[in-house]
Amino acid sequence: MGLGIMGTMEMARNSMRVARSGAEVSGNNLANASNPIYARQRIKINSSVTIPTEKGPQGSGAAVARIEQIRDRVLDASIVYETSITGYHEGKQLYLRRAETALGQTVDNQSIDAGGAYGTYGLSEGMTELFNSFQSLSVSPTSISERQTVISSAKKVASKLRTVDERLSQLRTALNEEVKDTINQVNGKIKEVAYIAINIGNIEVVEGSANEVRDSLQDAFEQLSKYADISTTTNENGELSLFLNGHEMITDNVMTNSIQLTEDSVTGMYYMNELNHGNKIDPEVGYIKGMIDVRDESVKDLRTKIDTLASQLITEVNALHQTGYDLDGVNDSSNGFFEGSGAANIKVNDTIADNPRKLQGSSSADETSNNDILRSIAELGSKAITGLNSVSFSEYYSNTLSRFGQDVALTTAQLNDQKTGEKMLLKQRESVQGVSIDEEVANLVVYQRAFQASAKLLTTMDSLMQDVLNMTR
Repeated sequence: MGLGIMGTMEMARNSMRVARSGAEVSGNNLANASNPIYARQRIKINSSVTIPTEKGPQGSGAAVARIEQIRDRVLDASIVYETSITGYHEGKQLYLRRAETALGQTVDNQSIDAGGAYGTYGLSEGMTELFNSFQSLSVSPTSISERQTVISSAKKVASKLRTVDERLSQLRTALNEEVKDTINQVNGKIKEVAYIAINIGNIEVVEGSANEVRDSLQDAFEQLSKYADISTTTNENGELSLFLNGHEMITDNVMTNSIQLTEDSVTGMYYMNELNHGNKIDPEVGYIKGMIDVRDESVKDLRTKIDTLASQLITEVNALHQTGYDLDGVNDSSNGFFEGSGAANIKVNDTIADNPRKLQGSSSADETSNNDILRSIAELGSKAITGLNSVSFSEYYSNTLSRFGQDVALTTAQLNDQKTGEKMLLKQRESVQGVSIDEEVANLVVYQRAFQASAKLLTTMDSLMQDVLNMTR
C-alpha cells in the first residue's frame, strides 16, 4: 500500500507548512535587511519518513527540521580580535590629538607649524622671539624699550610653558578619569554577555534555536572586544566561558569574576585588576590599552621633555644673567632673570619685570653699555646645551615635536590600515550572512508557488475523496 488519498492529503498539508515556514523566514530576513547585527536565516528541509510498498520505499513529503542561522564562526572570531586592535589605535589616536591641542601647535613627523595651531602663539615661535629680542637688546644695551621687549618676550614664553604644562597635566588627569570610567563600563559589558548566554541556554532548552539572541551575543562580543582582548570557549553542553586577557570572567554562562579598579598609591593612576585573585590585568590591545599608553607614555614623556626644556632655559639664562651688571652698575648674583624650577612655575623675575634697569646685561660695572652678557644669552639660541642632549633649545623642542609627530602619524597610518583590513572582513561576513533582498524576494516567489502547488494537490485529493464517497453511495 502507498500513501493513499488521506496520506497524500497529509503530505500536501505538510508541504504547505514547509512553504509557509520558508515564506515566514524570508519575510523575517527582509524585515532585518538593515539590521547590522542580524545574520540571515533559512529553513532546513528534511524528507519525511519513507513508507515501504510492494514497489519499494515511497516518500511521504517534506518537513522543516529547523531554522538555521548562516554564520561563519571563523570570520566572527577574526572580527572580534580585529576590533580589539582597532579599538587600541582609535583610543591612542584620539588622545594623541588632544595632546597636540594641548601643545597649541600642529605637528607631524617632518615639520612644525611655527605659528601654532590655528595661528596661535607656539613655543617654537616664542623661543625664537625671545633670543632674537636679546640679540636686538645687545645692539642698544641701555634702551629701556628694548629691555621691555625682552621682558615681554620672556613673559610670553614663560606663560606658554606654564600653559602647555598645565594642559598636559589636565589631559593626563582627564585621561585617568576616562580610564576609570571605561574600566567600569567593561564590567557592565561582561555582565551583558553572561546574561545573553544564560538566555540562549534557557530559550534553546524550551524552544529550540535562539538565532536572534545569538546575533546579540556576537554583537556583545564585538563591543566588549573594543575595550580589551577577549577569548571564548564552550563546553560540551554549549555553555560559554569568557576570558579577558587570559583571565576567566564567565564560567559556563555564569559571571564568576569581574574587573576591579586599582589606583596606584604613588601616581594616582588607575589600572585593572581581576577581583578573585587581585592579579593585575595588563591588556595588550583594546581601547583601554590605547588610553593607558598615551597617559603613561606619550603625554607623560611629552610633559617631562617640556619641563626639561623650561628648567634648562631657567638654568642657562640665569647662570649668565647672575654674572652681569645692571644699568646702575650693580651685580646681584642671586638675581636670576627667571624664577621657578620648571615648566609648571617658570616666570620672569618680578624685580626685573617691574624695573627693566635691573636686567643685568653688562660684564662691567663701569661700562653699562657693555653687551657681553646680552650677546651670550642671545647665543644660547643656537648653542648646544649639555642638559638638552647637547642640542640647542630650538633643536631640542623640534626633536620633541618631531618624535611626537611621528607617534601621531604612525598611529594614524596604523589605524587607517587596520580599518581597511577590518572593513574587508566585514564585507566578507556580509557576503556570507547579509540579507540579499533580491534573493529573498526570489525565495518568496518559490515558496508562494510551492504553497499554491501543495494547495492544488490538497484540493485535488479532496475532490478525489468526494468522488470515492459518491461512488459508495
